[in-house]
Amino acid sequence: MRTSRLLSTAVVPAAAVVALLLAGCSSDDGTGAAATSSGTASASCAPGDLPTLTGGTLTVGASDPYEPWYVGDPSSGKGFESALVYAVADELGYAKDDVRWTSVTFEQIVSPAIKPFDLAAYQTTITDDRKKAVDFSSPYLTTRQGVIVADDGTYADATTLADLKGAKVGVTASQTSLDAAKAAWGDDVDVVPFNAAGDGMTALSSGTVDAMVMDVDQGVAASTVYFPGTAVIGTLPRVGEPEQLGLVLDKDSDLTACVSQAVDTLDENGTLDDLRTTWLHSDDVPELS
Repeated sequence: MRTSRLLSTAVVPAAAVVALLLAGCSSDDGTGAAATSSGTASASCAPGDLPTLTGGTLTVGASDPYEPWYVGDPSSGKGFESALVYAVADELGYAKDDVRWTSVTFEQIVSPAIKPFDLAAYQTTITDDRKKAVDFSSPYLTTRQGVIVADDGTYADATTLADLKGAKVGVTASQTSLDAAKAAWGDDVDVVPFNAAGDGMTALSSGTVDAMVMDVDQGVAASTVYFPGTAVIGTLPRVGEPEQLGLVLDKDSDLTACVSQAVDTLDENGTLDDLRTTWLHSDDVPELS
């Protein structure tokens, strides 16, 4: 459990809360997998040679800003994914002023329709099912499923999966949290699906459910910023392929290989580690045994 938590009493715009809790980690019946690439990065990745929607501009799709992925406007450069996008843009030869942001929905991102962006940064889990409709960059983050409880609830001191036996555990329907909860507990808990994670967190705060499962970084932000009085007590054991997030592009995009090369470079030179340390605060969350 995190021993210190920043509890915000500021009024948070409803859209930001909804966006936070609609993060794109839904499973779509797929499993985490390596990125899809439309080709091998080459000299075509040279600055000015990329076939972007608008010449000389990199158009990026994102949702309403919310922490820890975006702090304030996406163009601020603050927050894990905002900073990541500008780092990728720099690797591709685009100055900060050459990056244009556009608001999109999660459905727009994962659908096979032609995209109104060159790439999207929206916490989208790489799955085999999604790779049939879109391209992914190399993964920029491997994540885990976190368990959130109320500070004054029955399970506030839980440290193992067995400690939650008999609990009502909220998950988001059709998201990876549903599969993860079933794999972790089987019939030992009552899994309660919600249409949106925000509904589940509201139910947790009111005592309707005893715990909520979601992406751990999303959960840390939810508990520290949007739902004070709750805390992430641990993560579920990993089952199968790890959950990895990737930037999303059109299927068979000519940009995929170059964007993947940029992400790979940021991984190799330590930038991704630095961004995780700066913006994400889940490394100290233990795994529930």
